[in-house]
Amino acid sequence: MIKEITVDELRPGMFIHKLEVWWLKDKRIRNQMLITDPRQIAMLRNEGIQQLWIDLNRSVQIPAAKTSVKKRVARSPFFQELDRAQQIFQQGKSQVMALFNEARLGHHLNLAGTLDLVDEIAGSIRREPSALLSLARLKSHDDYTWLHSMAVCGLMITLAQKMGLDEKQVQRVGMGGLLHDVGKAAVPLAILNKPGKLSDEEFEIMRQHPVIGAQMLIQAGADGDLQDIALHHHEKYDGSGYPHQLQGEAISLYSRMAAVCDVYDALTSTRVYRKGWTPAEAMHNMLSWRGHFDNQVLHTFVRAIGIYPVGSLVRLASGRVALVVKAGERSLLRPVVHAFWSLHAQREVKPERIDLGDSFCTDSIIGAEESQLWIHADLNRVWALESA
Repeated sequence: MIKEITVDELRPGMFIHKLEVWWLKDKRIRNQMLITDPRQIAMLRNEGIQQLWIDLNRSVQIPAAKTSVKKRVARSPFFQELDRAQQIFQQGKSQVMALFNEARLGHHLNLAGTLDLVDEIAGSIRREPSALLSLARLKSHDDYTWLHSMAVCGLMITLAQKMGLDEKQVQRVGMGGLLHDVGKAAVPLAILNKPGKLSDEEFEIMRQHPVIGAQMLIQAGADGDLQDIALHHHEKYDGSGYPHQLQGEAISLYSRMAAVCDVYDALTSTRVYRKGWTPAEAMHNMLSWRGHFDNQVLHTFVRAIGIYPVGSLVRLASGRVALVVKAGERSLLRPVVHAFWSLHAQREVKPERIDLGDSFCTDSIIGAEESQLWIHADLNRVWALESA
């Protein structure tokens, strides 16, 4: 009995009756042959064969019957946590908005409940670090102020964990990240939301927000470390920052950490007046700004976040688009990816797991892809290969 199957259904033990092609270059594959080795199947794929005929009577393995019921693909831990992170942002946004609005009205800050929000963010990062941070990059213009505060909180927690700080310190820096920009509540909305470049006068008003934020936190009875982060997160390691032109380790460790996290989130966020950079672009530029950051803190941050964070999309030298699923063990530039789209054929391809750090791998990343261009892709299916 002769049966037509796809090359994906072909298994060792099946007898090829007919290939119906004439272009075969490899003489090790032909019509009328028994498949005895998976490498023979790979050769057929390399020849571009998609369909073939097998002889069931001469085969020692029969192809499994096709089923019309589609296999359910379980959601990966990353996408499960992405759903939870979305809920944290939705619930936390209203809380941060209320905090800023009270400050804008001249009321004392009510910090009750902020610790719970910090713990929620920390919990999400412990479960799947990249989910919340990848979601944080997708802020809208209207939500920027509130979500920026939560994003910096998450980045501060991630950095603190990488630096080996204890649980109490991680919680403190997370709280500092959440409250670092509270002084912007006193900045006129026309300046805060201006779509273009600020004038010198407007920029001078904006530069007052660290001092005002620290004063608000003093009045709210916040601890000194939180006041310091709000006051000094715009200081630069070479002394060219503001408001006090502090230099080097005269800037507290927490404020040096906040400087890195604040700038990174700002650079990777799309605003009305500029498109956000990819994480790779932001890291490259931040590393080139001599004297801006504490180098040790910055390099630890790069290792914590990654040049190509998990969940981001990249373009490969082979002409494919891939999803980053795991940080590289040997190099931040060579993570593990799942390739799922052919740019040459302009179509989806079967996901392939590629460890770009493997010594036998000949592929490499040539650039980051804009995630917003791939919102219709079924990335959960692409990701599922990791747990298959």
